[in-house]
Amino acid sequence: MSNPCNPTGKLVQGDELSRWVRIGRELDCSLLIDEFYSHYVWSGRPGQLPIESAARYVEDVNRDPIVIFDGLTKNWRYPGWRVTWTVGPAKVIEAVASAGSFLDGGGSRPLQRAAIPLLAEDVVQKETQAINAAFRDKRDRMLHRLERMGIRADRTPEGTFYVWGNLNSLPPPLNDGMSFFRAALEKKVITVPGEFFDVNPGKRRSHRASRFRSYTRFSFGAPQAQLDEALDRIEQLVLSRA
Repeated sequence: MSNPCNPTGKLVQGDELSRWVRIGRELDCSLLIDEFYSHYVWSGRPGQLPIESAARYVEDVNRDPIVIFDGLTKNWRYPGWRVTWTVGPAKVIEAVASAGSFLDGGGSRPLQRAAIPLLAEDVVQKETQAINAAFRDKRDRMLHRLERMGIRADRTPEGTFYVWGNLNSLPPPLNDGMSFFRAALEKKVITVPGEFFDVNPGKRRSHRASRFRSYTRFSFGAPQAQLDEALDRIEQLVLSRA
């Protein structure tokens, strides 16, 4: 499973997506791509629609072994609707439809019908531009506040609505992702410890600390007022341990 934006917010650019699709085609190796964050792109050129998709590099949808997943949850900001879709070879779609029908009867038909107008090109362009402007501002404001507290981003997020924060400069025990999580939770703020994103099949690396132990993930998906309140509480927490 691949995601065009990894936990650090690094965006998989078009040329890299093109290479993935080409390699999958040459090796006849199925490539599963999660594009739920594909409209949250912060590195695009001015005036360019901030969307990236592997679909533009597929030559024959029934022959290229590329399967793309997307939905209304993130890119359209309709998480409660639970409307998603899969793009891929017909035989894959038949299998997915069969499994979905067996497991839960398929998606809600009224919501599927209501989703159709949201997929119109003019609506997608306007909504994506509006979301991009709002979320870019929230990203910049969060980065500024976190850096002022001593929490830096090794790389400015190029995609998604998360900041991968480096806690190394904070006083102990806040320089540890799990400890930071517990302390922030006491302030009623939720962050995600970096080690939760450390791929460790079978916990084979249990004899040494996670490489992401000093990181945590912050989300700027909430409304700005909530973000400001959460950042105020985190700042008070950091100052109390200085």
